[in-house]
Amino acid sequence: MGDLRTIRGAGVAGNVERIQLFDGQFTTGYRLKRLVITPSDPSSSEEITVRLLTEDIGHGVSWNWSRNEQVGWACWNTPINSRFGQFDLVDEECIIVEDLFIDFSGDADQIINYFIELERVEFSEWTGALAMVQNRSQA
Repeated sequence: MGDLRTIRGAGVAGNVERIQLFDGQFTTGYRLKRLVITPSDPSSSEEITVRLLTEDIGHGVSWNWSRNEQVGWACWNTPINSRFGQFDLVDEECIIVEDLFIDFSGDADQIINYFIELERVEFSEWTGALAMVQNRSQA
C-alpha cells in the first residue's frame, strides 16, 4: 500500500475548483479512497452534491458514470431534505496522474466542506500515459 494523503477544505456551490496533484512526473499518481461532504452547518436541511473530475468540464449537476472524467460522487440530504441521507462513491481503480477537480452543487453561495483521501502510487511511464488517456472523455 502506498502513502495515504488527505485533502480537506471547503468550496462554494456553483464553482469548480482545481486540486493540484501533478508533481511533474508521469510515474506517480493517486487512487481515490474516500470522499465525504457536509454543508458548513451540518444541522441544516441543505441538499448538496459534489463530483470529482479528472478534467475541468465546467459546473454541472448531472452524474454520468459512463463518463471517464467523472471519478467520484457524493450527496447530502438528497433527494429529500426532511431526513438525513448521505451517499458517496469513488472509482478506486482510477489512477489520477494530473490534477483533480471538485464540482460543488447546492443553493447559491452555499459553503460545502469536503474530505478526500488518496493513496499515492508509483508505476511505469507507460502505465501513467495509459491512465492519462483513460481519465479523458472518450465520447
